[in-house]
Amino acid sequence: MSLITLDNNPITRTTVVGKMFAELLSKNILSMEAITQGIDAVLKNWNDYLMDNPLFFSYIAAIIAPLLLSQNASFDFNNLKDSCTSIRPGNSSKFFVEVLNEILNSKETQNIKEQQGGILWIYNKWRTSKYVSLDVFMPNNQINKFFKNDRIGAFLLSIAMYDKMKLTNSILQYDILNNWINVNISEEIINCPQFVRALTIAIVIVNFKPNHSYEDFFDHAKMKLLNYYIRAEPLPEPEIQAREVQCLCGIQIISAALGHSGEMVLRLFHNLYQDSIISRESFELWKKEDEFKAGFDEDLETKSMAVEVLNSFFLSLAVNDSDSDETYE
Repeated sequence: MSLITLDNNPITRTTVVGKMFAELLSKNILSMEAITQGIDAVLKNWNDYLMDNPLFFSYIAAIIAPLLLSQNASFDFNNLKDSCTSIRPGNSSKFFVEVLNEILNSKETQNIKEQQGGILWIYNKWRTSKYVSLDVFMPNNQINKFFKNDRIGAFLLSIAMYDKMKLTNSILQYDILNNWINVNISEEIINCPQFVRALTIAIVIVNFKPNHSYEDFFDHAKMKLLNYYIRAEPLPEPEIQAREVQCLCGIQIISAALGHSGEMVLRLFHNLYQDSIISRESFELWKKEDEFKAGFDEDLETKSMAVEVLNSFFLSLAVNDSDSDETYE
């Protein structure tokens, strides 16, 4: 069935085949082992198929997406890993990115935005898949090659940094992660404001625990990391503010993906303000931004949810600003 989709108008057939696989899997007509081994057998000969079908990985990704999106098939990123055993990690990077893009672009994902579609869905699926390590699909030395300044790019970076941080003692996290970034991530990506978004997301996930009080959520090493990559070198104020705003965007995105209460956003915003990581001007700028940025479709949607619980925070900012003006006078 997978091979048939490569002949004659595969774009429409691939999604249909994926839905059929999901249905057969959910009814135990096909086993998970049959699905993963069958897809892997096709991917194994990717070099041959690619000659006749330049979009080969896109077509197979379109088969995989309905399996991942199905609520009944129980197919997750661990099963995706088993489905491309023969080509990973050296040749699975492009395939993995194609799968993620297919999920973002699928009608199913667009129709469930209220129930965490898009990048929120991907983060949640990754979490419920027991945080599969990025390097099983994409070696560290290929991140630069496949990074784009969009939702997928931020997702890949955040997973990679989380993978490094989760294996590191919190006291050593600043030095070890900083060294890893310098070795593996290009200067162009580091200078991109969305780098701070990815770093913030990684920090939140690595610290996240059920029923956490959030009082000491960002320890010294985490604050040092954020501060360093927001203002590691003298920059014009607008560039610093752009990085600070991306830090706040990272919090709003991952808190929504984790399905957590507004208390999390409120407390983390307070921490960042009290420790002078984010300026008052950047908080206000984050609140006022009301345009979609290309490649970050969920920003406004998740921000509207976050702003609702931040009234007291922004009120306190206004009071502090007023007190400062009176002191100055």
